[in-house]
Amino acid sequence: MTAAIFIALVFAIALLHVVAVGISGRRLKHKQARLQRDLSIAVGVVVLVLMISYVAGSTDALTDFRTTPPRLMPFLMLHVLAAALLGLSRFGRRLADGIPLAALVGFQAFRIPVELILHAKYVDGTIPVQMTYLGRNFDIVTGVTAIVVAWLALRGKLTRPVLLAWNTLGLALLGNIVVVAMLSVPGKWRVFLNDPPNTFVAEMPYTWLPTVLVTTALLGHIVVYRVKWPARG
Repeated sequence: MTAAIFIALVFAIALLHVVAVGISGRRLKHKQARLQRDLSIAVGVVVLVLMISYVAGSTDALTDFRTTPPRLMPFLMLHVLAAALLGLSRFGRRLADGIPLAALVGFQAFRIPVELILHAKYVDGTIPVQMTYLGRNFDIVTGVTAIVVAWLALRGKLTRPVLLAWNTLGLALLGNIVVVAMLSVPGKWRVFLNDPPNTFVAEMPYTWLPTVLVTTALLGHIVVYRVKWPARG
């Protein structure tokens, strides 16, 4: 049941990427031909990311933790780097200019169900406690506060200092759990020695956690930093 909910969430977020391209293109009044091209590219990129992660997580490509660093780490960091570059690119500028601020902030509420799923995985003995809100993962704070900040943006009551403070906090909390997760992976770099180690992200469907959900959260934070003020409604 947990895996099914997780997969549904991943595909919802993947679809949201394509929807965002369409909304931003229409709001920026792009020509129909360009919009269709951009939508096709977005679909292609989303499918490619999903398939690469699926293949890697469905084989033994990421489950060998004897290497230094484990194969999992560079694989995941490449996805993080790609998300950061995407956020800093013209695509990121387009999202910052074309998507309403309330939507850019509010979508980060998806981190609430992510944290509930991680808690369920801890309860069933799959992941260590430090990767949940009972341990060192406070990412759920970003999800909850995203709803409040989005409401303020929708009502026109959000100030830029509050937005930047929230966005910086969310980015810091995201970085925190990424570091905690990596230091829980088996190998010479492991710092958190309590069982179980963090191996579940090396296997499907949870390989999509860092390659789709974490990178989406990172992309969202970078785009928010690029929003021109006063933000478009």
